[in-house]
Amino acid sequence: MLTRNNPRQFGLRRYRSRLRTFSGLPDLTALIDVLFLALIFFMLSSSFVQLSGIRVELPEVENPSSADIEKFVLSITVDPQKNCRMYFNDQPVNWEELKEKLAEVSQFSRTATIVLRASRDTPHEVTTRVWALAEKARLSVFVVVAPARSKPETSFGS
Repeated sequence: MLTRNNPRQFGLRRYRSRLRTFSGLPDLTALIDVLFLALIFFMLSSSFVQLSGIRVELPEVENPSSADIEKFVLSITVDPQKNCRMYFNDQPVNWEELKEKLAEVSQFSRTATIVLRASRDTPHEVTTRVWALAEKARLSVFVVVAPARSKPETSFGS
């Protein structure tokens, strides 16, 4: 008798599959390895600019940017008597010392970059004079740092 559901009539046999459905959780070891490698890669490839501890009231800007720079920070603050004070890497400097420091930076720096942190009350004459000194020292790139929205005292470039 020929039936449609009888595979033996055509010389065919049904074999049971050894495959079984897996009902457990997937193995996450490979995923965790890849995530740790990505974390290590981003930690090693990122650069942070640690800003000085001198309090400077920075002006607001629309879109602050960051760059890969070395740690040469020039901070300019204005006291209540309208006197400007300059700090190069947290050390107080006058105009002559600043000229020497900028010459050293231009000789030994690979990026020839300084970070200028000027208080919003800083006269334009002071910042222009700093820019002129930096130009004489062949420092062509300046990064003006804006305060972060959540932490107004620090700004990190990532």
